[in-house]
Amino acid sequence: VRDAGIDFMLCTGRIFGSARPYAKFLDLNTPIIASNGAITMEWKSRRELFGTPMEPELCAEIFDILDKNDLYYHFYSRESFYTRKFLHEGSAIRSMNEKLPEDERFPMLEISDPARVAAKDPVYKISVRCIRPEDSEKFTSHFADRSDISVTSSFSDNYEISAPGVDKGAALARYAGMRGIRPEEIISFGDNKNDIGMIRYAGLGVAVGNAVEELKNAADYIADTNENSGVGKTLAKVIFGE
Repeated sequence: VRDAGIDFMLCTGRIFGSARPYAKFLDLNTPIIASNGAITMEWKSRRELFGTPMEPELCAEIFDILDKNDLYYHFYSRESFYTRKFLHEGSAIRSMNEKLPEDERFPMLEISDPARVAAKDPVYKISVRCIRPEDSEKFTSHFADRSDISVTSSFSDNYEISAPGVDKGAALARYAGMRGIRPEEIISFGDNKNDIGMIRYAGLGVAVGNAVEELKNAADYIADTNENSGVGKTLAKVIFGE
């Protein structure tokens, strides 16, 4: 795709540092849209292009509610991963980070006062894991109807909180506008609820075959599963007619 003169970029719910190794491996010439669209950064220079952090007072309120309801959470600043205590829920990203060269790892820190951290290091996303069956009900009772935050999900057992208006689609639209790229010139691929905005924005929104039903309903095309090269097959078909 790149050899054909078409840009390819990563748009992810991950923290920037977790997506950066993939951009480096592919040697992409595009920035990374990270934290569900809350921040967009050049991966080589680590320069921020644009972003929307959460207000520190709002973060403090959310942390207080989560703590009182005994809900596990971690949160992302521009470059750092914070949690009160590392649990199994963060083991995969921690393991991946430890395997990176030392100068490319991003800070993963246990902290005792999340509100104090948020006042010093702007927060772009709060990720809440619902470990017990009753946790989802607790979360939705406090946050489902709020208009001062954006709430989405990337797994069946998690919720992700950002500033109002934050969405992958909004970030993609902003970047495309900066580059003079029209929606009809964009193909987006996704698999979960946090991809719905960019799937709807793109001229061709593609859900992989093992995506959640909500995303499939929003998509223009259903590809093969990601385990069976759904993205590659679709690019070959749409761009190269193969």
